[in-house]
Amino acid sequence: MNHIINYTLAGAVALVLSSAYLLDGPSDHQAAIDSAAAAKDAQRAAAAQARFERAAQQACGENAGWQLRDDGAVQCFTKRGHKTIVARVTP
Repeated sequence: MNHIINYTLAGAVALVLSSAYLLDGPSDHQAAIDSAAAAKDAQRAAAAQARFERAAQQACGENAGWQLRDDGAVQCFTKRGHKTIVARVTP
């Protein structure tokens, strides 16, 4: 009877230890995939920001300045800093 209990406990410990690798967190491969996805998202965000800035500059003029307003519109300025037009920009 004592041997059966010992073998059962040994088998349970072996089962737990053999399945412990399943309890780990994300693998290095998954971390690399997540990192690449984050880099791609950052590139897309930077490209969208650059398109928006080009569109705002084009709407205001080559030598004009611009500032993004709280409502999403662009306030254009002359090169001397005087306000001119308010433009809606879609990149």
